[in-house]
Amino acid sequence: MPGLVAVAPPRKAARGREQDRLLVYVLLTGNATFSVSDYKKIAADAAAVFFQSAGTVTSALRAGAGSVNQVLLERNQLSTGSGQHVTGYLAMACLRGEACTILMSGPIHLFWQGAAGTRHIHEPDLSGKGLGLGQSTIFHFSQAVLQSGEMLVVCGRLPSAWQSAFTGSNPSSLEATRRRLLTMTGEDLNAVLVQVSDGTGQINIIHSLDGQNSYAPTPGSGPQAVAPAEVDVSVPETQFQIVDAATAQPTTIDPPSAYAIPPDVPFESKVPAEPMARFKVGAEAGPREFPPSIPRAGSPPKTNLPPPLPPLDSASVVERSTPLKDDESAHSPVNNHQNPRQAAIVRTTALKILEGVRSWRQISMRLGTGLQNFLPRLLPGTDATQPFVPTPSMMVLFAILIPILVVTAAFTVYSRYGRSIQYETSMAQALEASRQARALTDPVEQRKAWEAVMLNLEQAESFRKTAETEQLKQEAGTSLDGLLGILRLQFTPAFSSPLGIDISRMAASETDLFLLDAANGQVLHADHTEGHGFRMDTGFNCAPGNYGGYSVGPLVDIIALPGLQSLKATVLGVDAFGNLLYCEPGQVAQAIPLPPPDTNWGRVTAFTLDAGNLFVLDAPFRAVWVFPGTDDAFIDRPYFFFGDYTPEKQDVIDLAVTGDDLYMLHADGHLSTCSYSRIEAVPTRCQDPAPFINPFPASQDEDIFSQANFTQMFFTAPPDQSILLLDADSQAVYRLTPRSLELQNQLRPTTGSSNPVPGGPVGAMAVSPNHVLYISVRGQIYFATGMP
Repeated sequence: MPGLVAVAPPRKAARGREQDRLLVYVLLTGNATFSVSDYKKIAADAAAVFFQSAGTVTSALRAGAGSVNQVLLERNQLSTGSGQHVTGYLAMACLRGEACTILMSGPIHLFWQGAAGTRHIHEPDLSGKGLGLGQSTIFHFSQAVLQSGEMLVVCGRLPSAWQSAFTGSNPSSLEATRRRLLTMTGEDLNAVLVQVSDGTGQINIIHSLDGQNSYAPTPGSGPQAVAPAEVDVSVPETQFQIVDAATAQPTTIDPPSAYAIPPDVPFESKVPAEPMARFKVGAEAGPREFPPSIPRAGSPPKTNLPPPLPPLDSASVVERSTPLKDDESAHSPVNNHQNPRQAAIVRTTALKILEGVRSWRQISMRLGTGLQNFLPRLLPGTDATQPFVPTPSMMVLFAILIPILVVTAAFTVYSRYGRSIQYETSMAQALEASRQARALTDPVEQRKAWEAVMLNLEQAESFRKTAETEQLKQEAGTSLDGLLGILRLQFTPAFSSPLGIDISRMAASETDLFLLDAANGQVLHADHTEGHGFRMDTGFNCAPGNYGGYSVGPLVDIIALPGLQSLKATVLGVDAFGNLLYCEPGQVAQAIPLPPPDTNWGRVTAFTLDAGNLFVLDAPFRAVWVFPGTDDAFIDRPYFFFGDYTPEKQDVIDLAVTGDDLYMLHADGHLSTCSYSRIEAVPTRCQDPAPFINPFPASQDEDIFSQANFTQMFFTAPPDQSILLLDADSQAVYRLTPRSLELQNQLRPTTGSSNPVPGGPVGAMAVSPNHVLYISVRGQIYFATGMP
């Protein structure tokens, strides 16, 4: 498909992109005209912008999505008078190890099928209507930790028959899944099927799954003649195998409406050498054209390779090594592209190479003759005067042993001298950069110098780890932490082994920890045992179901409740329809529905509790409803927090409240704040976006907040109350002062062997009233005490 790109990191990737593998899927809808080359260029440019963007994965994905939005917006602005328009649906998946970060813009569907079941990711309220519709780029982030054999399916338009295709099914082979999906529907297809497996970090593109090219229509197959292309994207520990499906149509079948290219306003290709396949609608649709790189079914593949060159012997090389005559130089291929001096250098180099080959042959012949004369002297009972003729078995033995000896000797020399030289070079550069860093006074330059020290130390430790590298790395890390305001915390695993679940929310009291399972919306409970970490409470029941005549769906958010309350519950959950579920260890859960607001519910996405009042976020309806607390229950009808003001955006993903101040976290990572007015004449005022303040001079040359991927927000318990923002990608928690939003510090795990937290994004965060910080990474919970 022209909108599909799978890319490994290029040689000159930006800082932070060296280990990223990228999948770009673009689906264009509308009635504007696009050539195949321009369609491909949109996806390729998004990948190029991603790998040129330094910083976190999410900031690079945002930059790639912004480039697609800018191209489509400019196209729509130019074609305003003609009535043509285009909207782009975009999915960008970045794979680093087992961690996959996905950006989705537009009503994209993504199915993640693993051993634990299937998760359908489709958030049209958060991902917006698509790209090219305005200056702002609206998108939604998702994250997955992929294991070998698991599958992803990405599609811009979901066939109706695929709604139940993954329910209750386990991952099978790539080909079996592809065939099953194709047989389920006769609709036009535009989708990507991905299966991950263990790999080495390379990308291999295969245009056929069954030995023949599937792009050509199969006789009698109608709209189900599918065009698959298998892409094997191998990364350290994980590889992608990708199938892209686009319907290949005979002349009488309309092509996919996603391309919708009418012929009235041609948009010419910038690559004239490539035949442009233009998609038309209705009766004007002709047979589909294919790029020359894709062979047609039933015909031998065409190649553009030049004819084979004649064999090159030494005589012909010597003949051409002589100076060219005047009439020959005009037709010389060297002189067509090089000046005479360059041509002379080329000829001299060729002669030297030829002389080297001749010398090697002479040495080999002399060595062989010497062995023939020497070896018979070693064998008893042989006549040394007779020439030695090796047997075929001995010749085979020599052919095997000599390369092994040569390779062994070369490896020994490299290991002893080559690696040592490379280590010494990188270490010397690190020491020089550290001396410069200590002498500098500008904080920005100091930071860059210490970053150079860390980079050179990584290169040195790839050859050898020594006490000197460890000591210098510790000094550089401590200096960088002080310049950037980073506070390192020692985390401890809460359980002896990972729980093996995807945790979307956590809530904590001083003694209890509650975990929300993202797959089924169930709450798990663990209690702290002195000296033994946490212990799972297997008898705790707080799951979707029927309670006292009320049906509770999968829970979307949870909060820990204080101990003194009439309902005797320690955790409170809410589902998407406003049903509250009160749960207590050893007790039966109680369900109480919230009174619906005047506009009814769109979909509840988050809630929080402050001063006995319950604040409920309904993101699709751009609403925050406030339920006054009455005897720990919420039975009165709510009031609209914003009064006469309605927020413009539907992309709020979390909220926090203290007093009359409301803080809302948006999907792109920015905050908006509102102050509730209790005076009728004074309206509630909001600020969107609310500016962050970075007081650390060492990072003033870059926007550290735009590079972060903020996914959750919490208020710490008083006194010294502060806002905590979780940066999932970098495993960092930003600690800000309320109102001014000034950065106090970044809370991060320790580095080196003392850090038990593995790499990968943080799924959820919680903080207890006694200032214990919890994070979830790869199904395990880690906690740290001593948080400020």
